[in-house]
Formats: sequence, structure tokens, C-alpha cells
Amino acid sequence: MAATEHRHVDRPVRWACTADITVVDHAGRELFAKLGNISDAGFMAEAEETVLVGSIVIVELPERGEVRAEVRWSNGWRFGCLILPA
Repeated sequence: MAATEHRHVDRPVRWACTADITVVDHAGRELFAKLGNISDAGFMAEAEETVLVGSIVIVELPERGEVRAEVRWSNGWRFGCLILPA
């Protein structure tokens, strides 16, 4: 694939939001975070500290309640998670 080509990846629809959330990370720390977007499958947030890619976190999401999620990517304080089945 050439450097200027873009590969389309089907992803669930995301909704922008700015809710305050608490993230309990793999070490049991409670981190304050701001939700940036959410979908049926995951979410993106920005926390007060970095989170470890591959770790499992616990988050209370608006209108969804407490979920377990796997951190799939991290860029500074921003991170994205895949919500795990209950």
C-alpha cells in the first residue's frame, strides 16, 4: 500500500461526549478522566495519567453503568478501549 493510500476500516458509529468518568486501572488507581467519544463497542477518553496498553480497566459509563474494558491504544493521556462482554 502506497504511503498516500488509506485503508477503510469498518468501525461502529461513535458519538462525541464530554462526560466526567473515573477509570480504575490495572493497579487499582482511580483516575479522573473525560470521555471524548463512545460507541457500542468502545470509547476514547483522556485521563489525568497514562494507562497501560493491554490492561483491563473498570469504568462507569453514562447510561451504560460499570463496564470492563481493554485498553487498545494510548497516546499521552488519551486512550481508547474496547468494551469487554459482561
